[in-house]
Amino acid sequence: MRIEGLPNLQKVSQPSQRTDSTRQRRSASETSDSVEISTTAKQAADLSEAARTAPDTLNPRIEEVRQRVASGFYESDDVRREIAGAILNSDSVRPVVDEIGVVRQAKQQLDSVPDTRPERVNQARERVASGFYDQPEVREAAVDGFINELA
Repeated sequence: MRIEGLPNLQKVSQPSQRTDSTRQRRSASETSDSVEISTTAKQAADLSEAARTAPDTLNPRIEEVRQRVASGFYESDDVRREIAGAILNSDSVRPVVDEIGVVRQAKQQLDSVPDTRPERVNQARERVASGFYDQPEVREAAVDGFINELA
């Protein structure tokens, strides 16, 4: 077998040079393009994946509760009262229940406070209409009264 001469390297290298320069241009344009995924979208994707991979029942008691619901266990008034009591005494609800009690007590105490005295209200209205409170000495006396109350 005889090999004569070398192939024309110039012709072979030109196409490869063109593809190299094309690759460089493509890689330059590809690096300028970017995709950013927001953290919210990433969290949503992570949660979605976690939901897909999670077992059907995370807590073994869930199946027990489902069976009790199906059997009518929770239709008893005694059971409902017991559940309501447990909820009301739980650490997350108890402070709210206590606050409701304080508000009710305050409302009861407020009911015992007498209403305004209509005769004094009428007198104040007449004084406003007559310009009584526009007098400098009356204003000064009112301010002195406020200051004395605060002190």
